[in-house]
Amino acid sequence: MISALPSIPLSVGAHRVIRGVRVEHLCGDPSLSPERDRELMLSIARKALEAMQTEVSEPTLFDPSETTEMEPVHAI
Repeated sequence: MISALPSIPLSVGAHRVIRGVRVEHLCGDPSLSPERDRELMLSIARKALEAMQTEVSEPTLFDPSETTEMEPVHAI
């Protein structure tokens, strides 16, 4: 679950919670340039994929700002 208010889903037992940006813009920030907004969106999506692959036994918060460096992939 992606949430701008992660304490709520964590308190009700959601196993994997990814910190979003704002309530009205979970996966982006329209005040950023299009390039930076896209980078932010991709970091959240990557963290969500990482969360789905991580075994957890209790509610766990995944923070996109704590990302591991990933090599960019260019699709044609």
